Amino acid sequence: MIRRRQWAALPAIVALVGLAGALGAYHRASSQQAPGAASTDTVIVHDAGPGPWSYSGASSPEGYSPVQPIRFPHPKHVLKLGLNCVYCHYTANRSMDPGFPAMSTCMGCHLYTFTLSKRPEIVKLTDYWNKKQPIPWVRIHRLPEYVHFPHMRHVNAGVTCQTCHGQVQEMYQVYQYASLNMGWCVNCHVNGYTAAQGDRAAGAEVRALGPAGATSVAAAEQPGADGRNSTPGDTGRRIGPPLTDEVHRARYDCSVCHY
Repeated sequence: MIRRRQWAALPAIVALVGLAGALGAYHRASSQQAPGAASTDTVIVHDAGPGPWSYSGASSPEGYSPVQPIRFPHPKHVLKLGLNCVYCHYTANRSMDPGFPAMSTCMGCHLYTFTLSKRPEIVKLTDYWNKKQPIPWVRIHRLPEYVHFPHMRHVNAGVTCQTCHGQVQEMYQVYQYASLNMGWCVNCHVNGYTAAQGDRAAGAEVRALGPAGATSVAAAEQPGADGRNSTPGDTGRRIGPPLTDEVHRARYDCSVCHY
């Protein structure tokens, strides 16, 4: 009688073993599905799939220099006229993004530059103005969406435009000067940065030039009442901490840029 009951239970045991094997096979198949396939499975597969993978695919490349809808000559406006960077890029020291030059900023001057009104680029500018259209500037420097770069924090810490963007005041067509990759950013955070370094990157000869080009380099090197040097187009103040500040090293853990 006991043997009969044991033999009767055998098919049930075999069925349970088969069911367990089937469930295991289904679980493995679900976790190894092709990348991108829809699934409700919660298993995380540590496999990025076929490459190649590279950082440059998500950001603008070094040396990128697109033709803009209006050829804006930085040397004429910065070196000759002494315009400060934040006159056009008006939110660089108070926002995440530096901002593109607004139409009203351009026409605030060029409405009254009658001797230049027939020049081709000024004709284009005026045409946008008359049509009440913004200038469709082409963005040059672009970081991946998963990277957060707050301009205001860097500018107010004394990092000058030329440190990251190169000698823009000498560029008739702006190009991407730096790689902007993670190693390039982290290197600065690890080694540290001083306002004096940023000041040298901007160049004393640039800061010395006013609208008439009469300000001397020696005068530009004299700090203003707040202990800060002058900048292009600004006779008494500069953005950022005093030039006497010590080296400042910033955090470089993941959450600083990836949050």
